[in-house]
Amino acid sequence: MVECDTLNTEVNNISKIQFSSRLSKKGVLLVLSSNFLGASFVVGSRDSVIGRGNGCDFIIKDPLISKEHCRITVDENEKFFIEDLLSTNSTFINGKELKKKIQLTYGDRITMGKTILRFFLEEKSDN
Repeated sequence: MVECDTLNTEVNNISKIQFSSRLSKKGVLLVLSSNFLGASFVVGSRDSVIGRGNGCDFIIKDPLISKEHCRITVDENEKFFIEDLLSTNSTFINGKELKKKIQLTYGDRITMGKTILRFFLEEKSDN
């Protein structure tokens, strides 16, 4: 758990997440917000919910984030998608409000409330 005193925000990784051995690569969400810079979450399952509710896969205790804010899914071609779950304050991708489910691409900036995340794909070592 990473606590953010200034914004009264916590970021929690839930250890119950089961990684699917069928995914050859995993997505990584890196927190860019200054008070918990560097916290990360590995998207290793086909369906991950982000929000401030205790049942979410990635819990962010930002008061401007809904209990179930958005969902990241992985399709059969291992492409990552994000959709807003009718959150109160919306989800923004690269500064644009997310109106429908879209594919995430390497380096996309995800903003929810006062929390900023960056999406990356797992990289393999050349060695």
